[in-house]
Amino acid sequence: MDPETERQWRRTSLMIQNNLNASTGLLHTSYAGSGAPGSLRVGFVTSYFKGSGFLCAGGKCNYNTATNPEGKNDDEVTRIGAHLSMNATLLPFLEAYLGFHASATENDQSRPRLLQVLGDTNIGLKGFMPYQPDSIFSVGGELQLWLLNGTGGVGLDGSGTSYAIRGLATADLSNRTNPDDRVPLRFNANVGYLFDNSGELVADTETARKGQKITRIERYGLDINRVDSFQIGLGLEGVFDYVHPFAEWTIDVPMNRQDYVCNESRLESGDGCLGTDAGFSSSPSRVTLGARAYPGIDGLSLLAGFDIGTGATSNFIQEVAPQAPWTLYLGLGWAADTKKEPPIIKEVQVDKPAAAPVSADSYVSGKVVEKGSNAPVGGAVIRFDGRNLTGMVAADDGSFRTIDLDPGTYTFTVKAAGYRDGQCQATIPTAGAAATPPGYTAPAYPGAPAGAPGAAPGAAPGMAPMGPGPTMAPAPAGNQPTIVNITCELEALPKVGNIVGGLVDGESNQPVSTASVKITDKLNRELELSADATGAFRFENVPPGAAKITVTAQGYFTSVTELEVKPQEDLKATISLNKRPKTPNVTVAANEVKLKKQVHFAHDAATIEPDSQSLLEEIADVLKTRTEIAKLEIQGHTDNTGSPVYNQRLSQQRADAVRDALLKLGVDGSRMEAKGYGQDKPLVPNVSPANRARNRRVQLMITQKN
Repeated sequence: MDPETERQWRRTSLMIQNNLNASTGLLHTSYAGSGAPGSLRVGFVTSYFKGSGFLCAGGKCNYNTATNPEGKNDDEVTRIGAHLSMNATLLPFLEAYLGFHASATENDQSRPRLLQVLGDTNIGLKGFMPYQPDSIFSVGGELQLWLLNGTGGVGLDGSGTSYAIRGLATADLSNRTNPDDRVPLRFNANVGYLFDNSGELVADTETARKGQKITRIERYGLDINRVDSFQIGLGLEGVFDYVHPFAEWTIDVPMNRQDYVCNESRLESGDGCLGTDAGFSSSPSRVTLGARAYPGIDGLSLLAGFDIGTGATSNFIQEVAPQAPWTLYLGLGWAADTKKEPPIIKEVQVDKPAAAPVSADSYVSGKVVEKGSNAPVGGAVIRFDGRNLTGMVAADDGSFRTIDLDPGTYTFTVKAAGYRDGQCQATIPTAGAAATPPGYTAPAYPGAPAGAPGAAPGAAPGMAPMGPGPTMAPAPAGNQPTIVNITCELEALPKVGNIVGGLVDGESNQPVSTASVKITDKLNRELELSADATGAFRFENVPPGAAKITVTAQGYFTSVTELEVKPQEDLKATISLNKRPKTPNVTVAANEVKLKKQVHFAHDAATIEPDSQSLLEEIADVLKTRTEIAKLEIQGHTDNTGSPVYNQRLSQQRADAVRDALLKLGVDGSRMEAKGYGQDKPLVPNVSPANRARNRRVQLMITQKN
C-alpha cells in the first residue's frame, strides 16, 4: 500500500484493543484480524457483580445452619474479577497473546464465605488474512491454552489444563479509503469448542468428601465445569472517531465429551442434570452492551461493558458453572506501534524559473571489441583512470557512452571476464578547437610562402595557392553536442578449462589415495599425476572438448571416464573405483572368456546398467593381460519374446555396446568383433521365465589365439 494509506492504517489500528481472553476484539468476541504488524497492546479489565437470591433463591441451598442461623431463603453474593492481557501482532497474518485472570467471590451461604481463583493463565495464537485497504471480509482462527490454578492453593494444576479452538469471521464496512463509501459498522462471528478440564481441579476435594459433589456456590465461585462447551459469539460494533459502541451475544452450549455421569439421587436442591435438563435456559449465555472511548491520546482507550445473563442464571445443572444475572466491566487499554511512521511526502507546485542557456554536451561514445576478431565484448566494465567519475558497463553489442565531460584527455581502463585488462584514450576538444587525435601533425598547405607556418618544403616564395588544403573540423558551435568516438580492444585469454576431481571407493564411498590419474585431451596429449591423500586431483589449462581420465590404483580395476571440458570453467568429477574381487568373475577357458555374472542392460534397450561397470573393467583387465587372445567375438543373445527381426537388432546393439565399453577401457578394437544372434542360439528351451532369463546373455567367444 502507498505510504499515506499505510500511515492511516497504522494509526487507526491503535484503536484495536484486547478482549477478556487477551485476543483483539470486543469484550467476548474476537476479530478475524489484528493491528498493524509490530503493534503491541496491553489491557486491564475489572468485573463486578453483587446480588441476592441468585444461587439460593427459595431455599435451594439453605443447608448451612452455622452460617444461616436465621433460616434465610436466599443468599448474598459479591464477585470481583481482574483480567490483565498482553498482545502483539507478530506478522501481517499472526497475533500472539497472554492473559492472567483472578477472581474473588463472597457468598453468605458458603463456608468458607470467600472463594478465590488466583492466577489462571491463557496463551493464544491467532491467524488471519493480512489487512488490505478496501477489503471488507476477513476470516481466521485462534488456538488457546488454558493453564488453571488449583483450588485451595497457589500454583498450576496440570490436570485442569484446557484448550480452545475457534473459527473467526469479520465484516468491516468501515474499511474504505474513500470516506464517502464508509459505513461505520463492523460485524464479528465466532464459532469454537472449549475442551474444558476444570472439573479435574476438584477431584481430590470430592474424593475427600466421600463422593459428595461440590456445591453450586462453589461451582460458581471457582468457575468449575465438568463438561466441554460449543461456543458461539456474535458482535456488532459502531466504528466512530472517539467512541466504539458495541453489542454482543455469546452462548456456551454444554457438550459431554468426558462422559460425566450425573447422579440424580445425590443432586443438590435446585440442580438438574445435563441429560434431562439441557436447554437454552441451562446453557450459559449473555447479551453484552458496552463501548470503548478514545480520549484523543494515540493508543489509549477506556472500556465500559455490561453483561445481561440470558441462560444458566436460575436454571442450573450439575455439569456447568452458573452464569451471573449481570456483570459490570470497566477497563483501560493501551496500544503502541514499534514501527516508525513513514515520512509525509507532499507535492508542491512551484513556478519554474526561466531556463538558463545550456552549454553544449561533450561525451565519448565507445565500443569494446575483441582484438583480432573485432567481435563485440558485452558486459565489459569501463572505468576512468585517475579521475573520480562513475564508470560504465558495455551493452551486449559492446557499446558505451560517458556522461557530459569537460575538455581534456581521458584514459579508460577496460575489464571483461575472459580477457586481459586493456586501456583506451579519448580527447574532448575545447569549444572552437579542432578535434585533433593524439600525435596528429597538420599537413603543409600547397602554395604557402617558404618558411611560413604550414609551408611545403622547398616552396617558392610568392607562389599562388593551388587550392584549399585539408583542415581539422572544429568542435561544433552553439548547443550541438561534441561526440568523440573510440574503439577499445581487449585481448582474449586462452580459452581453456580445468578438471577438479576426486576418487572414491565404489562400495564404501571412501576416498582412494595414491592412485595414478592420467588425462588424454582432445589433441591426444597425455599428462599423468598422483591423487593426494584425500583422493583429490586437478588438471589445469585443459583444451575445451572431449577428455579421457584413466585411473589406476593398487587393488582396483583400471577406470576410464570420458568428460566434456568447457572453456574457462571448472569441471567437477567424482570417479568411483571398483575393487578387484577375491574370487574372479571372469575366467579364460579353451575357447571362451567365461562370465560368472551377466552384463545387465536397461529393459528393452542396449544401455548398460551402472552395476555392470566393475564386470566390464574386469573383462578389460583380463583381455589386456591375456595377450594370447588374438580375436574375440562378443555375442549378443535374446530370448524368443518379440519378433525375430527385432531380437536380432537388439542383440546386435547390445553386443556393440559391450565392445564400445571395452574399447573405452583400453582394449584394442582389432581384437574384438561384435555380433548379435537374436533368439537363434538359446542355451535352454524358452519355456519358463527362468529359462528365458538364461538365454538373455552376452558371451565372449575366443575365435583366434596367437
